[in-house]
Amino acid sequence: MKMKILIVVIIVLSCLATQAQIKIEGQVVDEKDHSQVIPDVKIFTSNFPENEVTTNESGQFKITVPAEGTDTIFFEHVGFESSYTVLSPTLKKRIIKKDQGVLLLTHELSFKELPTAVIYSKKVDTTYGSPKHSVEDFLMTEKGDLLLLAYEKTLKKGAKIVLASSNQEDITEATVPGDAHYLFKDYAGIPYVICEDKIFAIEIVKNKIRFESVSLNDFYDFYHRVIDTIEDNYYYSTFNELYPAVSFIVTNKNDSSHHELIEIEDDFMMELYRAQFKYVSGRDKLWAYRKEIETGIDKEVWIGATSFTQDILYKPVYAPLFIMRDTVHVFDQYKKKLFKFDRYHNKVDSLDLDFVQESNKEKWEQPLIHDQEQDKVYGLYNKGGYYYIKSINCQDGKVLKELKLANRFVERIKIFNGKVYYIYRPYESLQKKFIYSEELP
Repeated sequence: MKMKILIVVIIVLSCLATQAQIKIEGQVVDEKDHSQVIPDVKIFTSNFPENEVTTNESGQFKITVPAEGTDTIFFEHVGFESSYTVLSPTLKKRIIKKDQGVLLLTHELSFKELPTAVIYSKKVDTTYGSPKHSVEDFLMTEKGDLLLLAYEKTLKKGAKIVLASSNQEDITEATVPGDAHYLFKDYAGIPYVICEDKIFAIEIVKNKIRFESVSLNDFYDFYHRVIDTIEDNYYYSTFNELYPAVSFIVTNKNDSSHHELIEIEDDFMMELYRAQFKYVSGRDKLWAYRKEIETGIDKEVWIGATSFTQDILYKPVYAPLFIMRDTVHVFDQYKKKLFKFDRYHNKVDSLDLDFVQESNKEKWEQPLIHDQEQDKVYGLYNKGGYYYIKSINCQDGKVLKELKLANRFVERIKIFNGKVYYIYRPYESLQKKFIYSEELP
C-alpha cells in the first residue's frame, strides 16, 4: 500500500525591483500529520540547479527565482518520489502585482516504496527427524542443542522430553510426569513443560533431564508474566484473556516501585464487550452490581468477561513487547503503531506500521516472532496454507523482505539466528513429524 505524502509549500513571494527576483519561502510537511515536518528535502530550480537548498529541521526553506521566464522547482528526498512545480511567466506577473502576497501551493508526493521481494528458499534442511518419535514442540538451548517435546504414538500417552544435538543425535530423554501440552521458555531462559494441571521446570545436569514441579500460581503470576528485563527492571503485562486491553508495567526489583509504560486496547472489541450489559437479564445485572461493590471492578466488565468472551466474535487482545538493544518496543496492531521506550521509561518514538493487513486475501497470524540472536522482528502471514515470513524494519515500521516457506500447513514456527524452524509431516505420509529449517533473507 502506498503512503501518500503531502507537501504544503507556503510561498511568500516578493518582487525585488532592483534585483528582478522573486523570493520563495516554504515548508514541507507530512500529509497525514501536518505537524510532522520533513527535513533534508533537496530543492533546486531548472534555470539555476547549482543554487540548491535543503529544508532544515523544521522543514523550512528559502530560495529565489528570476522574476521573468518559466522556472521549475524540484523537490527531492531519498525517502520520497521526486516531484516539481512550475512557475509560469503569467503566475510570476500575478505574484509581482500582489507585492509580497502569499501563495499556498499544495503538492502530493508518493512515498518511495520498493516492491516487496518474495524470496523462495533454495534449500530446506531436516534439522531433526527420528523414526522412533514425532516432535510436538521444541526449544533451542544456549549450546545450540534441541530440547524436544516428543511422543511415539500419542502425546497423552508417553510424552517425553528429548535432548538432541545439532547433528540429530539423541543425547538423553525422560518421560514427562504429566499430560504434556507444550514447552515454554521464560525471560531467564529456563525451559518448562506445560501439562494439563501441572507445570515442571526442566533442568539438565550432565546430560540428565530432571523435572521440578512449579506452583501454578507462581508460574502464571510471575514466570509466565515477566517478558524481559533491563538491568534491575522487570517488564511484564497485565494480560488476561477475558479482557480486551492490556497494560505493560515496569517493576524495579530493588525497591519494588511500579511504573505503567503503556496500555493497549482493542477499541472495537471493548465496545462490544461492554455493550453486553444491556442485553443480559435483570438477575445477571444484579449479580454484576454486587460484584462491582465487592471488588471495585466495573459491572460491565463482569458481564463482558462471563458472557461475551464465550462468543465466537471475541478475540483476546494481542500486543507484543520486545526489548532490543535496551529499547522497549511495543506493537499496537489496533492503532497500527510501534511505540519505543528507553530504559528510563520515556517514550522516544512512535512509528506507523504497514504490515498490519486488513484484506481477507492476506491474513496476519499471531504472534509476531522475535529473533533474539539478531534482534529482528518478523510478521507471519498465511495464504492458502502457506506461511510467509515478513521481515519488519523497526526503524520505520515497514516490511523489508518476505520468505514463502516451502512446505504447506507447518506448525510451531520459530526463528533463531536468521533461520526459521518449524514442525512438518508430509501430507498422507507415514513419516513422523520432523523439524525443518530454512534460511531467511
